[in-house]
Amino acid sequence: MTEIEFLKRIVKEANKLSEKHFVISDKGTEGDLVTNLDIEIEKYLINEIKKNYPDFDIVSEEFNTNNQVTENCFIIDPIDGTINFANNVPLWAIQIACVKNGKTIASVVSLPRINEFYYADETGAYLNDKKIHVNEVPIKKALYAIDGNNTLSCFKRLEQYSSNKRIFGGVCVSMTFVASGRIHGAVFRSDKPWDYEPGMFICKMAGASICSKSGFHAVAMNQEFLDILELETAKKNNQSNIFVLHSLNGDTLDMWGLDVKSKFEEKGIDVYLPSFPIRAESSYEKFKSILKEYIDNGKLNENSVVIAHSIGNPYFIRFSREMNYIPKSYIAVAPGAVYEYPSNRTDYIVNVKKQSYLKKIDFEYVRNNIKDIVCFHSDEDDNNKEKFTRFINDTNSKDVYLKGYNHFDGYHRIYQIPELIELINKII
Repeated sequence: MTEIEFLKRIVKEANKLSEKHFVISDKGTEGDLVTNLDIEIEKYLINEIKKNYPDFDIVSEEFNTNNQVTENCFIIDPIDGTINFANNVPLWAIQIACVKNGKTIASVVSLPRINEFYYADETGAYLNDKKIHVNEVPIKKALYAIDGNNTLSCFKRLEQYSSNKRIFGGVCVSMTFVASGRIHGAVFRSDKPWDYEPGMFICKMAGASICSKSGFHAVAMNQEFLDILELETAKKNNQSNIFVLHSLNGDTLDMWGLDVKSKFEEKGIDVYLPSFPIRAESSYEKFKSILKEYIDNGKLNENSVVIAHSIGNPYFIRFSREMNYIPKSYIAVAPGAVYEYPSNRTDYIVNVKKQSYLKKIDFEYVRNNIKDIVCFHSDEDDNNKEKFTRFINDTNSKDVYLKGYNHFDGYHRIYQIPELIELINKII
């Protein structure tokens, strides 16, 4: 049995699994979802591969997520477009690609709810066993889709060429629609190979022009349109991104965190608001496990601007020291949750007063290694309204992080911080 016949067989069996009852769970980062069928389908595909191709590696969304495509491997996304799937929107797919001797040689993308079964090998690309090919139109009439991070600013820049745009909620849809001639370009602005590789290979074999590099995986009806897509939507190398780490109450994400996100994503800058457990469920261990994922996938890096609010500051300080991580800039908002390490403590806790204690080694790490630090101190005026003052950017000062945050009504009343937006603009 050839690789393409093997892939067609196991994906058709996986289609049957997708008809079962499903239960939705939260993955815990960026509002992402997963269902029990994502897990069940992926396990089935992995087991079949291991039985038939025991020497091949597996790269997959749920169980093998290191993104490292090897010389001989299978790339699996059990359900691409899980949010669509979970909400009974029929635009999602089971997809898989086979890489052999360093080259993708076969792939299948199945959209079972609309009865479309795409596949490709060296003989070409097919939809329901009929050969397909891209469709060329004048640029002004081109219809295109963009998936991934920060798409709004990209759409705005592309309007000068064509205003015909779509968001399908799954790159599986946009790429197969390019291959079948329905639309004329598709961009994926992220780096998860299980999302883009199966569809890209089908597009390639359908005659599309393709480009695959970090932050830009795109297919188009011709090279001219691909060049336009790259010019206007490809991520620039070494561009800064922004991380906002919320307080113990989690209110940051619903207040000024969203203000930061909307302001800077309009400019094409990635803004991440990781969602951690709050209040009694808050723990450094969970914080570390979630934020470490961003280190591992390269999103949290030396060009990142990290903004932490209240309890997010001691968590981030300890994380930085343990991971030996230094951001481009670190902005501490309402950092009174951080107190200089007590001499009689060696542990790290959050107590009922929502105060955090740092070990001496953590405190000294941030003061001696993170050179670009700015703190915003929150206080109240005579009318009981909060005012914000950027009070220090001297990392050698003994007072850094030791200012108090002394008005407590149970929650932080923080909504927008214009000075913070101005500061980030200067840093970026």
